[in-house]
Amino acid sequence: MSPSVTRGFMRPHDLRNVRNGPRGVAGSVVHYYNTRCMEHQKTEAPPKPLISSLAPYWGVVLSWMVVISLFSTEPFSAENTGRYIDPLLRYFFPRITGAEFVLWHSVIRKSAHFTEFFILGSFTFWALRRGRWPRWRASWMLQALALAVLYSLADEVHQAFAPSRTPSLFDSGIDSFGAAVSQAVIYLRHLVLTRLAPLR
Repeated sequence: MSPSVTRGFMRPHDLRNVRNGPRGVAGSVVHYYNTRCMEHQKTEAPPKPLISSLAPYWGVVLSWMVVISLFSTEPFSAENTGRYIDPLLRYFFPRITGAEFVLWHSVIRKSAHFTEFFILGSFTFWALRRGRWPRWRASWMLQALALAVLYSLADEVHQAFAPSRTPSLFDSGIDSFGAAVSQAVIYLRHLVLTRLAPLR
């Protein structure tokens, strides 16, 4: 008579059955644990394929890269964005001068570079972590930063072939700085949550 299963342990009457069983102690114990392994395999959900687990995360990263590349095309050149930014600046600052417009136009464009790669760095870290524990690893930070820096350089190369666009290492530096700041924010968040954890 094989022993019954209760949360992976033998109950007292199971031990009596093992001692009195026709197969003896050793055979009954082996049969018991083989039965437990088979039941565990039946109830355990099959692991997801690697591509299925990565796609939701890296799909977001790749989509944002496409958005960045679109912002590096001719419609978003300095000559064209001036048509959108000029009316807004003159609406909020009616007395703005030509020199001030050029300054603020440049500030807005450089801020866009920073923001684009701040988001890219954040998305990349999120994709590398994929909800795993711990919240932060140096390897994830370095990989996210490396990908953002390499893509910033690739984006400037792309602009070399786009009409009305010019490559700039200065812009690549701003992009990389945005990615670095994103990693600093993520790390600071990790430190704060780690400090608060014992208080909960």
